[in-house]
Amino acid sequence: MANDTLHISSLLIRAAPDRMAQVIAEIEKIPNSEIPLQDANGKIIVTLETTSESEIVSSLTDLQLLDGVASAALIYHQTEAAEAAGLPLENQI
Repeated sequence: MANDTLHISSLLIRAAPDRMAQVIAEIEKIPNSEIPLQDANGKIIVTLETTSESEIVSSLTDLQLLDGVASAALIYHQTEAAEAAGLPLENQI
């Protein structure tokens, strides 16, 4: 049975500035994640597109446990019908 909901979320990560490259490399390994913004002070915005809330929680937990991460917080969460987001149900994330 296909999941017909797309969860879009935004996370704020605070990382040690001297560990940014390592943290960013680890974030890029997380499925369906993207880094639209970052700064030299250690702030990183991560967006996720998932098919369930549990995937968001799992990714957030993984981010909080990364070496060099001081904090990770969910800032925004929205749900959309996959069809409304322009995704055919058979090609969802």
